[in-house]
Amino acid sequence: MNTPDPLQSADSVKSTQVYILTSTQFRLSSYTHAERENLDTLESSSELIITIISSIAQEESKNLSANVSWGFTKRFSQGVVHMPTTYFLGYDRDEEDNIVINEAEAEVVRRIFRELLEGKGATLIAKGLMEDGILTARGNPTWTNDSVLKLLRNERYTGNAICQKTVTLDFLSHKRTKNNNHKPQYLVRNHHPAIISEETYNDVQKELARRYLMQHDPDLKYATQYSGKAPFSNMLFCGDCGRPVTRRRLTSKRNRAYFHFTAWQCRVASQRSKEDIECHSKYVWEEALEDGFVRLLYEMKGEIPKIIEDANKAIEIVSLTEEEVSRLKELEEKIEVVADQISELASRSSGRSNPVYEANLRHLVYEQEILMMEHESLSKNKDESLYLQRHLDELIEILDDLESDDFNAEIFKKIVERGTLYEDYRVEFMFKCGIMRNTSAARRTEEEKQAEIAMRDKTRLFRHKYLLEKASV
Repeated sequence: MNTPDPLQSADSVKSTQVYILTSTQFRLSSYTHAERENLDTLESSSELIITIISSIAQEESKNLSANVSWGFTKRFSQGVVHMPTTYFLGYDRDEEDNIVINEAEAEVVRRIFRELLEGKGATLIAKGLMEDGILTARGNPTWTNDSVLKLLRNERYTGNAICQKTVTLDFLSHKRTKNNNHKPQYLVRNHHPAIISEETYNDVQKELARRYLMQHDPDLKYATQYSGKAPFSNMLFCGDCGRPVTRRRLTSKRNRAYFHFTAWQCRVASQRSKEDIECHSKYVWEEALEDGFVRLLYEMKGEIPKIIEDANKAIEIVSLTEEEVSRLKELEEKIEVVADQISELASRSSGRSNPVYEANLRHLVYEQEILMMEHESLSKNKDESLYLQRHLDELIEILDDLESDDFNAEIFKKIVERGTLYEDYRVEFMFKCGIMRNTSAARRTEEEKQAEIAMRDKTRLFRHKYLLEKASV
């Protein structure tokens, strides 16, 4: 109860000259006689009594809220997670009330994670789900950008659960807000079966963060919008002004006939930006970009040992030293010990709030947070090195299997982090394994293209012949 509320209600009634008697519960009613205090709202002397009793009721409400909050904290510290599955896509409960995977729904979850890593945006993923008639967890046929992003950010699909993501700061309004270091959060590992591996989940969070940062330049000065419609969307930046390179549909004339073609140009140079800066970079044909990338892949196919060497140097920079690996293992053991101490403390506590218990709990939670911060810093480097190594293996596999002369958008999305387009049609690609390579996006004649394709065919034939001879020996 909020103390001003009964006083405001009494003043409101008094202004209407209505005579009301009320009991200690302060429920204004049509009673003609009160059972206990017989407070008269028309008498000013009653306001003091109303204030005192309201203050007592407010304090009782505050204590009740604190006890409820303490109960939640105790359960969280014991690893008890509240996880309803009624509207949780991918999970159900069996006859023994255990959390189990709903395979049909889990496949939808895996599809959403997979499609994001393949380059699709949340809006495009939602559109595809609706086109295929797939329902949300609530049975709704409409998927939104927000619903897809919430699913992608939910760590519970890894089998882990973070408790106390939201908190109630005001016991009167009971409004829940995001827990921005207001109270400790608790991570419960392996709480239920995982649908998505932690590796995939971390890759998705990294990709979402990359797309968020794409809305700004490295200095966070300007915004752009992520799009997954074209393979080069949000992947190319101007080497002159640093702004995003966007897709254009242009018209030209050849042999007195007009024709349309697709090109990519800095959005400032193409006058699509309202920024007060100048950029005179030229546009490049999309066809030339695709041709240049395919040519680059074949060049890289012939220097795989060099690629592995360069990538290993990048991996070595972020990899943990032997001392850091040992420290990471030590931190994991310490965090587990502190978690056990928190659970043991919670199991031995009484049923009501206790200052000594709360002080000990705060100390343990603080110690756990310090350990977790150091663990997170080391784990980030470890995850980064694993990320680079995984993409290096993927790149080598793609290069080994490369046979086609056609541009493959799926391969491009898989292995390229970003590209920078320079004035002389030079394009610098940064690959997800940590290496950088250059190619040219200048247009070439059809004769030049055919000559290069013929050379590749000769190389393939020679290689196949060599492998056959080697196998026969």
